[in-house]
Amino acid sequence: MSESSNNPRPLNRLAAAAVGLLHAHLGIFSIELEEARERLLRTLILGVLGASLLVMCLVAFAWALVLYLPHESRVVMLVVVGAIFLAIGAGCVWLAWRGFARGPQPFAVTLEELRRDRERLL
Repeated sequence: MSESSNNPRPLNRLAAAAVGLLHAHLGIFSIELEEARERLLRTLILGVLGASLLVMCLVAFAWALVLYLPHESRVVMLVVVGAIFLAIGAGCVWLAWRGFARGPQPFAVTLEELRRDRERLL
């Protein structure tokens, strides 16, 4: 009977340790999730606002440039300005795509903790 009374203690400690690990990992995950959400929301708002203002500014400058030129060369200038806008837009899309591809891995701390725990258990 003494063996059966000693068995639950290690099992209880193991279960408590597992629950403690799970609790710690969920805490880290929730903090990282909140940080990622806030960073994404801030970046999205600033990006949309900045892009909108830049587009309005570029359109105003382009029309001022086109209206300043003589009537004969306005069509050529519209094509040139359109090509410049296209090149700038393509560059921005490329930079944004590269930023997402090279950015930090989401939830890296949580994944690292899970990897370390797996190594310790094995």
